[in-house]
Amino acid sequence: MTREETKAAVKALLISDEDFAARLEDTIKPWVAEHLQEEYFTSFDGTRIHTHYAIHPKEKASIVISHGFCEFAGKFHEVMYYMYEMGYSVFFIEHRGHGFSDRADCIHEWDRVYVKDYGEYVQDMHEFMEQVVKKHSLTHKYYLYAHSMGGAIGTLFLEKYPEVFERAVLSSPMLQVNFGKNPTWLVKVLMVLSKILRWDLKYVPGQKGFDHVYVFATSSSTSEPRYAYIFNQREQVPQYTSYGGTYAWTRASIKATKQIARDAGKVQIPVLLCQAGRDTMVRAEGQEYFAKNSGNTRIVRFPDSKHELFTATYDIMLPYYEEVFDFYAEK
Repeated sequence: MTREETKAAVKALLISDEDFAARLEDTIKPWVAEHLQEEYFTSFDGTRIHTHYAIHPKEKASIVISHGFCEFAGKFHEVMYYMYEMGYSVFFIEHRGHGFSDRADCIHEWDRVYVKDYGEYVQDMHEFMEQVVKKHSLTHKYYLYAHSMGGAIGTLFLEKYPEVFERAVLSSPMLQVNFGKNPTWLVKVLMVLSKILRWDLKYVPGQKGFDHVYVFATSSSTSEPRYAYIFNQREQVPQYTSYGGTYAWTRASIKATKQIARDAGKVQIPVLLCQAGRDTMVRAEGQEYFAKNSGNTRIVRFPDSKHELFTATYDIMLPYYEEVFDFYAEK
C-alpha cells in the first residue's frame, strides 16, 4: 500500500471516541469471539504461558505484541482488531505474572507483579516464537509491536535474537524507568536495602494491589470509553488485576534498561519509536539514547498523548496508527 492508501484505510477503520461503546459491542467483541484463538505453552522453566492469536487468511506478515506492566490480552482487543483488518495475523503473549499466565511460586495473589530477571520474559518470548508463532504463521515474516515494559522486553529480545524480526514498533517503550520526583540516590539506596533485607515481594513505595477505584483522570489513557472497557475487564476477571510492582520487579527493570542501553548497537533492523509527549511512566532520555545508538531507529513524537498511545483519543490515535501501519507497509 502507498502512504496515501494506508492513511485512507486507517481513517476508514479507526473508531471514534463517541462511537467506541457501540462499536465495541457490534464489531470488536464479535471479532474477538470469531477470530481470536487461545493457546498455552510451557516455557523453559516449566511456567505455563497464555497466548492469543488470529490468523489472517491473506496474511501480509505476523505481528507479535509484547504488552506493558500490569496489562493483559483484553486491553489490546481494539489493537488486535485493527491489525487484523489491515491484513496482518496477530500473536499476543501474556507475560509471566500477567493475565492467565502463571505467577511465580512465591506469589499468591493476582495483582502483585514479580520477576527475578527480564531474561525470563525474553526466554518466554523465544519459546513463544518457537512453539506458537512459527507454528501458525502463514508467511513466516515477523514484525514486533511492543509497549512500555513490553518495549523493554521486546528490545532485549531484538538484542539477543537479532535475526527473528524484520521490523519493530516500540510504543512508549520503557527504556528508562521514571521514578518521578524521587532522587536517583534515594532509588539506589532503596534498591540495595531491599536486596539486603529481602524485600523482594514487597510493593515499592507508590505501588499497591488492585483497589477497584476508577481513576481515569490520573490514568495513562486520554480516551475515557477505552479506559472504561479496560477497567471493567479488571473488575470482572480476577486474572486481569495485575496492578503493583514489587522490589524484585523494580530491580530487574532497572537492570534491564541498563542492558538495553549498553547493547543498543546490536539492533540494526528498522525501528519506529513512538514517544508520548505527556508520558509520566517512562523517561524520554532512555528512548532518545536508544534511537541514537541503535542502527536504524526513527522517533515520532505525539506531544498531546499520555503513556498509552493505543488508548488515546481519536485525534491522537489517527496519526499514530497512520505512522504504525505505514511503517509496517514499507518495503
